[in-house]
Amino acid sequence: MNLPEALPPEAATSAEAALEELRRQIAVLIEAVAARDTFIAVAAHELRNPMTPIIGQIDLLLANLQAGRYSSAQLEHRVRRIRGAMDHFIKRAGTLLDVSRITSGRFQLVLAPCDLSDLLRETVENFADTARFSGCSVEIEVPENLYGTWDRLALEQILDNLISNAIKYAPSRPVTVSAEALGSLVRFSVRDCGPGISTGDRARIFERFERAVGTSERHSGFGVGLWVVGQIVAAMEGTIVVDDAEGGGSVFTVTLPRYLEAKLP
Repeated sequence: MNLPEALPPEAATSAEAALEELRRQIAVLIEAVAARDTFIAVAAHELRNPMTPIIGQIDLLLANLQAGRYSSAQLEHRVRRIRGAMDHFIKRAGTLLDVSRITSGRFQLVLAPCDLSDLLRETVENFADTARFSGCSVEIEVPENLYGTWDRLALEQILDNLISNAIKYAPSRPVTVSAEALGSLVRFSVRDCGPGISTGDRARIFERFERAVGTSERHSGFGVGLWVVGQIVAAMEGTIVVDDAEGGGSVFTVTLPRYLEAKLP
């Protein structure tokens, strides 16, 4: 019986290298499948949550219509609120699309003159019903005007995520939105009076698909939103940090160049 001869050293080395490359590719594929599954779970969570207040508003509208309590003006106001909530839902779906664009390197800013103060006031107003439902008061401290050149939709996405998180994780407590000019920069902050975020969690919440801030269910909603916020802020050549707020809670602070310039492809 003839035994197989041992491979020459060169062939053995080549075979081991090929096997190691195969292991690497398998690990990459496993990670990609896990990321896909996580993204699907996050997407379902992000798209389901905004539907709750929308359904609540529709139920309230139907109940009051059946009871004959609404005038035409009140009906129009409630329908406009529902329309605004639907617009917010569509924006959230767009955020998930941005995840794909960012990861594939296809995310691009659309720059135009913008008044940040006006945008901040408008965004806070859009959250009026949500804040009221959560028992929050949202205070705003901004100058009359704060002009610059930015991507307005990108700014909206940043603000939507930060304000919605502040309301969600600190119900029945005040939220403060502020902004100021710093020469060639602008800085805006969203402060809550919630339980705060530990130093260890601060290093994680801007990671892709990171959801947990603390271990309780109440803190399970930090998902794809803050990762997208961090990526958008970086694309706008800015920074975002989270610190302890004086007196308790957390404050997210974004600093951006006041005038961005379009970059040639």
